[in-house]
Amino acid sequence: MKRHMTLTVASLLVAGCASAPSTAPLPADLAIVAPDPSVPADVRALSGKWSGKWRGLAGGQQQETVLIVEKIAGNEATVVYSQGDHSRFRSLYHRATANVEPGFLTFTFALKDGPAVYTYRLQPDGSLDAKMEYRGFNAVSTLKRAT
Repeated sequence: MKRHMTLTVASLLVAGCASAPSTAPLPADLAIVAPDPSVPADVRALSGKWSGKWRGLAGGQQQETVLIVEKIAGNEATVVYSQGDHSRFRSLYHRATANVEPGFLTFTFALKDGPAVYTYRLQPDGSLDAKMEYRGFNAVSTLKRAT
């Protein structure tokens, strides 16, 4: 009986740790192109899919965010930015051209109330520190590589 109860509790803990489905939409034509080997390593490292949660939102809420660096060419990258459901902001995605420097990328979206500026910086542990600035409001996130 004790072994059965231990297995049941362990099963419930594992089931409770399963991640919720993503609410961040992505385009159907998403395509990640591996950077050319001649691209510097700290720029190549930006390529791929990244995910995290914005912090610093109204009411202490968090919001899912996904960044996909589809293609890097010179000092530009094609990116897809996506954000999930939130009580004050709708889920959406945008494709944009980002400016790229070693370990760093930035892009801007023109929204109806002004521009939103996104910056991402590669960290020594392989994560991306992110910042979003919109109408004097700032949110931050740490993104990890996603599959």
